[in-house]
Amino acid sequence: MLMFIGISLFNLFNLLYHFFMVRNLNPPDYGQLNTLLALFMLITVPANTVQTTITRFVSVFQANFQQEQTRAFLNHFLRIMAGIAFLFLLGLTLGSRALATFLQIPVIGLIFLLGVILFFAMVTPIPWGGLQGLQRFGLLTMNLILNGGLKLGLGILLVIGGWGVLGAMGAIAIAYFVTTFLSLFQVAWLMKKDHCKKGEPLDLNQTQASTFSEAYRYFLPVGIMLLCFMTLTQIDLLVVKHLFTPVEAGYYSIAQMVGKMILFLPLPVVMVMFPKVTLLEAQKKETLPILIWSLMITGALCGVGILCSQLFPHQVTQILTGKVYPECHPLIRLFSINMTFFSLVFILLYYHLAKSQHLFLFPLALLTILQIVGIALFNRTMIEVLTVVGVVAFCLLVLTGYLTFRLFSRVLERGSDGA
Repeated sequence: MLMFIGISLFNLFNLLYHFFMVRNLNPPDYGQLNTLLALFMLITVPANTVQTTITRFVSVFQANFQQEQTRAFLNHFLRIMAGIAFLFLLGLTLGSRALATFLQIPVIGLIFLLGVILFFAMVTPIPWGGLQGLQRFGLLTMNLILNGGLKLGLGILLVIGGWGVLGAMGAIAIAYFVTTFLSLFQVAWLMKKDHCKKGEPLDLNQTQASTFSEAYRYFLPVGIMLLCFMTLTQIDLLVVKHLFTPVEAGYYSIAQMVGKMILFLPLPVVMVMFPKVTLLEAQKKETLPILIWSLMITGALCGVGILCSQLFPHQVTQILTGKVYPECHPLIRLFSINMTFFSLVFILLYYHLAKSQHLFLFPLALLTILQIVGIALFNRTMIEVLTVVGVVAFCLLVLTGYLTFRLFSRVLERGSDGA
């Protein structure tokens, strides 16, 4: 319940943040902000994968009362992620002028600020994963709410104060700075105060190498899946920001916000489905009903989104932005369909991960490459870009659906043979 509250409030604060920004920034400025956030989401995919891995292994260590293993594991990945984060910060600092020119962002300082945000955002998953693995859900919930609340509150104050996109990005930087150091302090305090029970002494030199190797293998397929999925759903925005005028890119960003709302609909469904399917799979029980219900709920929610977007794009734009942008209406209609395809794909991808079936990675990676090539070849209009994205999303839904059907066919065949 604590995690549900924390994640729900975090997502609510994020949604309100975008509502405020799209209403108080003009289309070109919101286009800059949305482009930087899309780049941020793409780069932080590996960090999100690390948090899942940290949580799993810390939980295993605590189940066996292996405090020293927990401490060594957290320290190892903290050093690794801090080093990677510093390299990203250095790279963005040195290449800020070139990247700003490519994305048509007039303020170079925004690129450096993005690097600062990335630095803390790539370190944060270590203490957050540690808190989750230690089952300190109250502390983790506090960090989530504080992060989202600071981002929203400071963002409103700074934008009203006239800082524009710099203020919107600065609020995110401060939010991650505060919660990163707070959560690091909390984990250090928990370890120092022996909140983790001590067990038998271990020979760490013999166990660490195999443990770290297993951890790297664990998050590799998850990382590939998340990276490909984020690329499929975000790369079009970066291309549009590069090829089209700032005003056109702003309209595209406003329309994409509607698409994001539809894309976020399956997140709570996945949060419930993934552990349930994992548990049933471990118990050798049937998982098809869970998948069917998940797809039905997601389809129903997305269906409402499609209906509103197709029939009332004028009202949807006005509710979100407080203004009417007729240029967004055809984009909103296409976005609603494309993101519905991706929402259903998202359910199927996590279902395969829960069953430890990784065959889907091949068509996923191939279609990700094909989408990049397709957008590079067909980009005369924003509608053309969205059409490429929609075709790829539909093909991916068909292929993942086929792999799921084939998976069940094999299970049924083995059951018939056993009978």
